[in-house]
Amino acid sequence: MLRQSEGFIHLRLLRAVVMGLFVVTVGIAAAVHAPRLTENPAFSGDVVAFYPEHPDDEVLWGGSAIRDAVDTKGASNVYVVLVTRGLGATPFTRTAEYAALTSDQKGQLRENEFRAAMKELGVQSSNIIVLKDPKPGTDDSLVQMRATALQIERAAASVGKTVTHVAHSYKYDDNAEHRGNGRVIKTLLDEGQIHDALFWFKPQYRFRVPADDVVKFQALDPSDRTAVHRAIDRYETTDTRAGLEAIGYRATPWYFAILGWDKYLTSTLHTAVVPG
Repeated sequence: MLRQSEGFIHLRLLRAVVMGLFVVTVGIAAAVHAPRLTENPAFSGDVVAFYPEHPDDEVLWGGSAIRDAVDTKGASNVYVVLVTRGLGATPFTRTAEYAALTSDQKGQLRENEFRAAMKELGVQSSNIIVLKDPKPGTDDSLVQMRATALQIERAAASVGKTVTHVAHSYKYDDNAEHRGNGRVIKTLLDEGQIHDALFWFKPQYRFRVPADDVVKFQALDPSDRTAVHRAIDRYETTDTRAGLEAIGYRATPWYFAILGWDKYLTSTLHTAVVPG
């Protein structure tokens, strides 16, 4: 669907290089040299629900955590809720061709990547929820996210199960949409409408989160590492016949590089004790 453009937008490319160098420098220290865990921590809930704001967020920040949830809770008890299809992504290559697509075309390409990655992680298709893309006016993706989280919580409670909800950090993220995403879950927790939550964050914030509040997951088993690497590959692959155009990878290649360099593909989360 997309053809290679003849050139890049130089200012955008320069910004990408500067940001990439910064993130890679911090990320190498925080992630690549992370020691191997003896074992992963246990999710408190019988059910685990993840809320990536955009496609690829769930693999970049929580791939090993999702895989651990599937292993320990069973695939039927793991949900991944894609809050938006990430229409604002800006690939640094094929820029003109991507910009010419309609919103529906962009959304479908990004959803294709997301669903392919979830299949590799072992998430059941019936437990993948893609919320409607937000539109001007009252159609707010975070309102949908809140309603969905409550539905999952109440459905689990009706059969005697508890839920751990996993969202973006409400404090430690440079993306305002990510922070807003995290605040939805933090607010529900503070209101007592849900009862357990964790929040993933990017590697450059590792040294700003108190160590006692950090919760790490790793792909400790070779089969889990293979699954996460295959999920990463779904975002990095260009296969027009399969509807894959590597949009997430083209937009933030440095984060994929950091994760790929980490031998154990560490997912780093924090507890709700973190003020913010």
